[in-house]
Amino acid sequence: MQKLLLSFLFGLAAFLAQAQNPTRIRIQGTVQDTTGEKLPAATVMLLQPQDSSLVSYAVTNTNGAFEFKNVKNNPYLLKISYVGYLPYQRRIAASATDINDIGTLKIKPITKELLEVVIQTAKAPLSIKGDTIEYDASSFKVPTGSTVEDLLRRLPGIEVDVDGNVKAQGKDIKRVTVDGKTFFGGDPKSATKNLGAETLSKVQVFNDKSEQAKLTGIDDGKREKVMNLALKDEFKKGAFGKITAAAGTEDRWATRGNYNRFNQKEQFSVIGYANNINETGVNWEDYGEFKGNNSFNDFDNGDFGFSSGGNFYYMTSDVVNNFDGRGFTKNAGVGVNYNYSHEKTKFNTSYFYNQTRLNLDQYSYKQTFLQNSSFYNLDTTAQNNFRGNHSINMRLEQNLDSNNTLITKATARFSGSDNTNKQYQRYLNNDKIAENTLNIDNGSDLSSYTVSGTAIYRHKFKKKGRSFAASAAANISSSDETQNLSSITKYLTSTDPNAQIRAIRQLNDNNNDQTQLKSSLLYLEPLSKKFYWETFYNFSSDHRKVYRDAFNRLQSDERMDSLSTYYTNQIYYNRVGSSVRYSNSGVNVSVGAAGLRYDLEGSYAPSASLPSSHINRNFTAFSPNIDASIETDNNMYLSTSYSFNVKAPQLNDLQPIVNNSNPYYVTTGNPDLLPERSHNFNFSINKFDPSTFSYLNFWIDYTSYLSRVVYNQTIDPDFVTYTRPENISGGYSLAPSLYAGIPIVKTKLKFNMNAGYELGETPTFINSARNNTTSNNYNGGLGFSFTPTDKLILDLGGNLTYNTIDYSIQKSQNQKIWNRSARTTLKWNFYKKFFFEGNFNYNSYENNRLDFKQNIPIINASLRKLFLKDNKLEVRLAAFDLLNKRKSIYQNGMQNTITQQTALTLARYFMLSVSYNLRGYSDKLEKRGH
Repeated sequence: MQKLLLSFLFGLAAFLAQAQNPTRIRIQGTVQDTTGEKLPAATVMLLQPQDSSLVSYAVTNTNGAFEFKNVKNNPYLLKISYVGYLPYQRRIAASATDINDIGTLKIKPITKELLEVVIQTAKAPLSIKGDTIEYDASSFKVPTGSTVEDLLRRLPGIEVDVDGNVKAQGKDIKRVTVDGKTFFGGDPKSATKNLGAETLSKVQVFNDKSEQAKLTGIDDGKREKVMNLALKDEFKKGAFGKITAAAGTEDRWATRGNYNRFNQKEQFSVIGYANNINETGVNWEDYGEFKGNNSFNDFDNGDFGFSSGGNFYYMTSDVVNNFDGRGFTKNAGVGVNYNYSHEKTKFNTSYFYNQTRLNLDQYSYKQTFLQNSSFYNLDTTAQNNFRGNHSINMRLEQNLDSNNTLITKATARFSGSDNTNKQYQRYLNNDKIAENTLNIDNGSDLSSYTVSGTAIYRHKFKKKGRSFAASAAANISSSDETQNLSSITKYLTSTDPNAQIRAIRQLNDNNNDQTQLKSSLLYLEPLSKKFYWETFYNFSSDHRKVYRDAFNRLQSDERMDSLSTYYTNQIYYNRVGSSVRYSNSGVNVSVGAAGLRYDLEGSYAPSASLPSSHINRNFTAFSPNIDASIETDNNMYLSTSYSFNVKAPQLNDLQPIVNNSNPYYVTTGNPDLLPERSHNFNFSINKFDPSTFSYLNFWIDYTSYLSRVVYNQTIDPDFVTYTRPENISGGYSLAPSLYAGIPIVKTKLKFNMNAGYELGETPTFINSARNNTTSNNYNGGLGFSFTPTDKLILDLGGNLTYNTIDYSIQKSQNQKIWNRSARTTLKWNFYKKFFFEGNFNYNSYENNRLDFKQNIPIINASLRKLFLKDNKLEVRLAAFDLLNKRKSIYQNGMQNTITQQTALTLARYFMLSVSYNLRGYSDKLEKRGH
């Protein structure tokens, strides 16, 4: 009894002492090395003692001091990491005062004797090493079965939007690698949506230098945010992957899967999918994001020198088509990706096949403004389109020795399509009285291919900074298309019986062939330790042949010379440029200029047997270029640039071919076009605070056109629009934007906001009267990411866009368009192996001028359960668009028109899916939160 009473009194005393302690405190201290030297930029973390999960983090200032404000007065494990020093950790008891000053903490430099200890104790939730932030994946807990995308939502300084796009420190992640190797072209979504969170040991985010800086070894100040996903050792051995099959109401079905086998030298991945639920890829939006090796075009295409001043001609083909969520699609695809990396050799190859069939029913309302009147077009469209594409890509990078590198690339694409397009259009006059109707029934079949190869040679001389590079490329493209055009126009107000109906039945055979050869040279010479001289040369030769035969099927397939053409075009492009760069201690300034010349030779005639008209023209220009950047010690990056750009006309715009597939919108090319010329200026500020993971990004871009290509219109009394590209002076665009974010509660609640403004003026001629269309676009948004526990992820956000469109020819028709959206996403592990996921999206579209308003609320929800040993089996019941409200709505104004489109698309359905994970999620992983 006496012992029980003493225990009670001691417990009561401890409780009263604790009750008198403050609930929230400030923890502060200073970090030094064993010699007393202050250590700035050391990473300091507060961890939970029981499981080492991250509570808060800080970075020491220039005096080595740190502090944690307004933290709960609990016991903690404090951990310090600093490059080159032994990790330090210490237990901190609850404090009796508002400020817990733990004094000076001294950490030891790493020695060989301490290396083993370092390996055993170096693990920390996050560390900052220069411009690299490294996160320990196991310290950020997510529900079992989560993807890498779910894990990223928990990491400080990283955001994932509703579409799966990833930002780090407010800047877009452009490329993702897995263990330093390309994963399906480096597209972020292909990795973050298809790999499981349980596969990762670390997530690393860093600023990668430009390819030209890597080539020359001279920093040019350009940076790109890159993310590397480091796999756990157990996932570098054997295979892992996941396969899913689903069936639902409304005859909906889907299947998808991925298989991966990685080791230190090789990566082999297979993905596949098939569905009729409007998913045109495995968890990503379209074929364009499955680039495979072709993504290397973004950063080693062999076009040396500054990017402004002129444009090269790149091969184009009808390989990729995006159906942007409208209508109903059936989709299938399979892809294989292989990487080999060992010592001096890096090899990547991929193959992908995808197909999509689209059924689209759409209603459009279009108003066209003339100088003193308007007319209207009401359009009901039914389309059935099919696309099938094969793509093969290869890339080999071979380091011949320490000074010489050879890169070779090859790409082949083969595409086939067939399309039908049926439209019923009514044309109304200014009083909204119908005057004409048009029935269109068009069809087409297309087959095409593109083959390209590139070689890049890089040499570094013994003198530091001196380097040379050369590239050569050949691209071949061909397409064969048959068009069947059929239309009937009825003139309702005509009193002439012979003019009341006009019919077109036309067959077009189109054959396009294109061959391009191009080459570039680059030489860089150091003038001193801080100044460098760069010179470059670019060349391309582009030859295209177009054969088009048009036949009138109303008159025994008679050939129509007025709509046929035999067109050949040869364009030579030469550019020589030079610049001087200053590069030192984060300051980069480059001043340069280039001289460029286009030589155009062409001929065209209705057929090869008839006399030809010839085109022989050349364009020369002088193009200055200035860019500067400053990277400060306090994580601020400023950059600015100016360039004078010259852009040659597009080849399609130069071809004098009449396109009458829509008899009410007839287009013709213009062989007399001149290049576009414009001034461009941009400025940006990026500020990141590693102690709070807050950031602020601001940028502004301005372009002024001296000459641009616009599509002038002539509209006849029957509302037929004839459009032709022409050169016109004037016009500009201005676009400032702001993006910022801050963790409100570290590791728990993140906030971001964006604001932007776009001002643009586009001139054009309507029936010989100049019209300036001025657009003002205001947009802003807020977002919150809340992760209070390892079992709950909640995202909230909203966006607002307000667009005004002013027309100089008819100010009474000026438009004001509102688009509003709000969204909520919830992922909740609410009981053992049960998970709930749901999202709510609300979109509002409004145009008071046209008395249009549409609100669309969308609710999706799912419940899933894990089964079997290691949780290998997953069963999910999902409901899509519970309120059955989904529609596809588009509204926009441009030149002298305002357009609204409403399309049917996939609405409410329910689906049951079963997934099998080849590796599963082991109990060990579960205990750590994965």
